[in-house]
Amino acid sequence: MASNNVSATYSYLQTTGNRFTGLASGMDIDSIVEKLMKAESAKMEKLQQQKQKYEWQRDAYRDINSKLEAFRTELGDKYLLNTSTFLAKTASVSDTSKLSVKASSSASGTLTISDATLAENGQDVKRVVISPATGTSDVVYATNQTKLSELGLSDGTLKLNVVQKDGSTKELSVDYTSEDTLESLASKINKENKGLTAVVGEDGSFSLSTAATGEYDNGLVSIVSDDNSLMKSLGFASSNSAGTAILNGTDATYTINGVTKTSHTNTISELGYSITLNQAFSGSSVTISSTTDTDTIVENVKSFVELYNGLIDSLNSPIKEKKNYDYQPLTEAQKAEMSKEEIEKWEEKAKQGILRNDTIISNTVSSMRSAIYSVTTELDGKYNAFYNIGITTTDVYSDGGKLKIDEDKLREAIEANPEAVADLFTRGEEKDADGNVVDKGGLITQLRATAKSTINLIEEKAGKEGAEENSFTLGETIVSVDDRIEDWKERLKDIEARYFKQFSAMEAAIQKANSQASLFAQG
Repeated sequence: MASNNVSATYSYLQTTGNRFTGLASGMDIDSIVEKLMKAESAKMEKLQQQKQKYEWQRDAYRDINSKLEAFRTELGDKYLLNTSTFLAKTASVSDTSKLSVKASSSASGTLTISDATLAENGQDVKRVVISPATGTSDVVYATNQTKLSELGLSDGTLKLNVVQKDGSTKELSVDYTSEDTLESLASKINKENKGLTAVVGEDGSFSLSTAATGEYDNGLVSIVSDDNSLMKSLGFASSNSAGTAILNGTDATYTINGVTKTSHTNTISELGYSITLNQAFSGSSVTISSTTDTDTIVENVKSFVELYNGLIDSLNSPIKEKKNYDYQPLTEAQKAEMSKEEIEKWEEKAKQGILRNDTIISNTVSSMRSAIYSVTTELDGKYNAFYNIGITTTDVYSDGGKLKIDEDKLREAIEANPEAVADLFTRGEEKDADGNVVDKGGLITQLRATAKSTINLIEEKAGKEGAEENSFTLGETIVSVDDRIEDWKERLKDIEARYFKQFSAMEAAIQKANSQASLFAQG
C-alpha cells in the first residue's frame, strides 16, 4: 500500500441472512446499509485499535524484561560468581618446563617447590593362561579370541569400584557369557566408560589401566563382587573377595617451602595457586610468585561497560522513540486489502513510540545512573569512587547515561589497590540484625537489584509469557476493552437489522403505492 491514508470497508461483518436490492425503489440497499454501518462501526474500530496498542505495549514491556533478565544473569555469572574477574592475578614461574601454574584471585606469597615425583595411574598387564601350569612346558596361553569357557568360566557378572579423576568412585558392572572372548570382554569393560580401560593383545595379554592417578587405601580398582572369579582367572587377583584391590597407583610427592607433601594427582592447590607437575625433578627448585593481572582486569571492566551501555541503549531507545500518529493499528478490513509485507511495514511504523516516556523504564535508567555516582568503597581513600578510578558517564546528552573509561586512570587504580576496585563493583548488600539494609553493595549488586525491581514492576503491569490476562494490569485492560468490543458487535447486529427492517418497510410502501397508482391508471 503506497499511501498511509488507508480507507476500507468497516470491520463489522454483516450477519443478517436476507440481502436485497430495492426492486421498487431501484436503490442498492446493501450498499447503502454498508455505508451506514461503516459510520456506526467507527467507535468499535477505535476500540479494536486501542486493544492492539495495549497488546503491543504488553509485548514491548516483556521484551524489556527479557533484556533485563539476561543482563542480571550475565552480571551474576560473569562478574559476581567469578571472583577473579576484578582480582585477576598472573603467576610467574622460574621453570615452566617443570611446573605449570595458574594464580587465582587469592594467590599470595612466594612458593619454592623441589624434589617432585609424579603421580601415576594404576596399570597392569597379564598374559592369560588357559590351563594351570604343572611345569613350565605345560603352560598354555590364551589369544585374544579365547573364549571364557576355555578358562573354565560360565556366565556371570563382574562388579568393580573404580576411582575417578576427581577422586570419586563409580561402580563398573559387566555382564558376560561363557561365549565371550577376551576381546569382547575388554570391549564390554570399555563401553561402561567408568575410567577403566582394557586392552587385549593377539598373544592373550590382557591390560587394565585407570584414568585416575594416586595411591588409595582400597586401590584405584577393587572388587565389589566376582562370584565367578573372573579377575582371578585373568591373573589380576588372588582372591574374589569384596574389597580386594585389582589396581593401584602412586601419589605425587613434592617439597614446598621445606614441607614435604603428597597428592593423588599431579595438579595441586597451594595458597591460591593451581600447580601442575610436568615432570619429576630433584636437586633443583622452582620458584612461584604472583602479580596483579592489570590487562585482564581492564579488559573485564571494558566488557562490563560494553554490557551496561548495551542495556542503556535498549532502555533508552523505546522511551525516546517518537510516535508516528499517521500510522494507527490496522483494522481487519484494512488488513484484508494489504499484502503481508505491507502489513508488517505499516505495523512497524504504528508500533513506534509505544513506550515513549514510560516512567518505569525512565526511572530504571535514572536509578542505574545514580548508582554509578553513589557507590563508594572504604578500602581506599583515593580510589574510593568510580569517577576516581576513571569510570564516568559520557558528556553526550543523547547517550542517556552511558559509561566511558579513562584507561590510564583505571590502570593506575588497579595497580595501586585492586581490592578497592573490585569492592566498588562486587561488594554484596549488607543488612543489620533487624534486616534493614545498611549497605546496598557495589555497583553490580545494585544494578542487579534495580533490574529485578523493574522486572517485578513490569510483570505486575504486563505479566509473563503465558500468564492469565486477568493477573496483570494491562491484561485486565485488554479483557475490558475486548468485552466492550463484543458488546459493540451485538449492538451493531441490532442496528444493522433495524436498517434493513426500515428499508424493507420502505420498499413495501413504495411497492404498495406503485400498485395503487397502477389501479388508478387503469380506472
